[in-house]
Amino acid sequence: MLTNRFSTLARSALYVLAALGTLLNSNVASAHEDDGKVRDRQKAFRGPVYREGQLSKGQGSVAGTFDAQGIVLKSWHPLNTIDAGATSGNDCWGYVSASGREYALMCVSNGMAVYEVTDPVNATKIGFIPGPQSLWRDVKVYNGFAYVVTEGGAGIQVVSLLDVDQGTVSLVNTITSGGGLATHNVAINEQSGYLYRCGGGSNGLRFYNLSSPTSPAYVGAWSTHYVHDAQIVNYISGPFAGKEIAFCCAGLNGGNVETGLYIVDVTNKTAPTLISRILYPSARYSHQGWLTEDKRYFLLGDELDEGATQSFSTTHVINVQNLATPTWVGQFTNSTPAITHNCYTHQGKMFQANYRSGMRVFNVSSPGNIASVTEVAYFDTYPGDDAAQFNGLWSCYPYFPSGTVIGSDLERGLFVWRMGGPVATFSVANAPSMVNPAGGTTVDVVIAPAQGQTINPASAKMNVTVGSNTTSVAMTALGGNNYRAIFPATTCTATVSYNFEVANTGGDRTVDVSRSAFSAIALETPVDHNFEAASGWVGGVAGDTATAGQWVRVDPVGTSAQPENDNSATGTLCWITGQGNVGGADGAADVDGGTTTLLSPSFDMSQMDEPTIEFWYWYSNSLGGAPNADSMPVEISADGGSTWTMLEDIATNNAVWTKRSYRVRSFITPSANVRVRFVARDLATGSLVEAGVDDFKIVNVDCTASIPGDINGDGLVNAGDLAGLLGAWGSTSGPADINGDGIVDATDLAILVSNWNG
Repeated sequence: MLTNRFSTLARSALYVLAALGTLLNSNVASAHEDDGKVRDRQKAFRGPVYREGQLSKGQGSVAGTFDAQGIVLKSWHPLNTIDAGATSGNDCWGYVSASGREYALMCVSNGMAVYEVTDPVNATKIGFIPGPQSLWRDVKVYNGFAYVVTEGGAGIQVVSLLDVDQGTVSLVNTITSGGGLATHNVAINEQSGYLYRCGGGSNGLRFYNLSSPTSPAYVGAWSTHYVHDAQIVNYISGPFAGKEIAFCCAGLNGGNVETGLYIVDVTNKTAPTLISRILYPSARYSHQGWLTEDKRYFLLGDELDEGATQSFSTTHVINVQNLATPTWVGQFTNSTPAITHNCYTHQGKMFQANYRSGMRVFNVSSPGNIASVTEVAYFDTYPGDDAAQFNGLWSCYPYFPSGTVIGSDLERGLFVWRMGGPVATFSVANAPSMVNPAGGTTVDVVIAPAQGQTINPASAKMNVTVGSNTTSVAMTALGGNNYRAIFPATTCTATVSYNFEVANTGGDRTVDVSRSAFSAIALETPVDHNFEAASGWVGGVAGDTATAGQWVRVDPVGTSAQPENDNSATGTLCWITGQGNVGGADGAADVDGGTTTLLSPSFDMSQMDEPTIEFWYWYSNSLGGAPNADSMPVEISADGGSTWTMLEDIATNNAVWTKRSYRVRSFITPSANVRVRFVARDLATGSLVEAGVDDFKIVNVDCTASIPGDINGDGLVNAGDLAGLLGAWGSTSGPADINGDGIVDATDLAILVSNWNG
């Protein structure tokens, strides 16, 4: 698809030769793989698959990173998930199996992948057909077979899709007849059963009979002009009834000279004839176009006019009602300068892939009236800018019966969309942040249908994900727009992701954004030391060798190496290594000549299900004559200090209060005599070491199994629990808050009653 661009000097020379008449009947061209138009080399996006409603790492909803209007992202499959060797995406097409299941055919630099998109949110890769490395690859489908071509050679790869519903796609043949092996695009006329290879080196159209679909037979060519892309259709009425007509984006010299729309009668495959041509105004390179559904107009995109003769994305409208005398009607634009690439018409709309501005959708129900053509929706796959550069969306396919639309992006892979806004909006007043591992935590959701939408109540469900396992739970309709879901059992201490989804009566779905909760009965903080009191901690132990900078609990005097304040929101004291003097030198009270130890008291963790140690520390070791040479071991002991296990050897200078958290069971078995120590040390001559510790906590996750509603913990749900619940009615915490939503109310009572066993 990316086309030949000659240097200014070379282009000028070609025009001079053309004026002399020496090139009017020639077809000189350079191979596309070696052309001068190279895209701005952006790194391919590498990441996990996105499915509607999921969260991306560190940036919230992935869909929120793309600007869009009237188009909903259902799933996104980056290049590395399509194939590990893929470095760029290119063309795409679609296929519907005999069973009605829908499949996306996604071309990349090293092959073609097949994805089932029947459920667009959960699009699934079926198979991958490798091919020669190339920036250009194209695919079309006929009678259960896909035909793949590329500028990289290999002729025509014939891929069987007959067993795709059973999860199998296979390369069944490679066709090398018909001249050179390189091809730029492929077109298929499903009415006539012929395949047309477009371009590849200096070629025009090459014709193949698909009556034997696994062995297409080469039957002829139209080779007077280079053809970059084409659409071929049959006429069943009018002056050309019974004729097969090719609408070719073509020209001389690789399409660069006399570029325009060429209309060719290809009915007789051994003697195709040019009916007419039209060279539209300000033409630079006739790239691709598509007929309106009534065949009255051809909508054409010029790939090189944006940024040259056009300021905005431009589509040319050509009246082809009389094939012998086509006329240029005019052009329409939008507000972006991006380069137009591939377009297709469907149900009165034009779907156009416009590189850096993504997919743009226009109302083309009356393209003869240019003023009536308006942009009605878009999805920008290239965040950042809409410049006239060769990055972003390559192509799109809008013909799936379900309304799903797919797009293929150079850097970002396969996009799966639906037109229109969401089916409904979701509102959760008290989204739980902690859920009972035994199950039973409830959440109430208001699901409001969007304007013009009718919700199917039976489709409402909550999806709960722990690790790689997802469980879907049907929601209960409570009347109006109110629904309730109950969490299933989950693994204690696990992070639980959950979202809600609903479909309309037509089957279109909307998935809400994901939320997160923690699986636990309760979170306890049995130890919380902010060091306003010593709390049993000791600075300095037998065996320490430091001559200065021993651990002290003070309100610190700040230097470039030592903090000025403690970390706590309230209070002023923390443990630091040596208290300096106001105005003193940076190294006046740093650790010198050995080690100094901060030792905790003994902690009883023997009854804790899942204890975690948290603290804030300060560490500076980048100053002095031996910067970054020293470190501070942080260790834990299960036997009161007889033996020690390293939690972390802190060696990186931060000189800012920094939080650390460690799961105790990852290092020791919790016991009744757990201790922690921090060993600041100066072992390198001339180094300057300062350290601090503040806000030490032990947080325990309570995983003790209980019956939802067993408020008093006697193993039964009975009158004693009912009394406890009624006594706590309206409070915001405590065991009577069975579902963990922050208030004791009728929802908790319903859970208690449902689990009544006493």
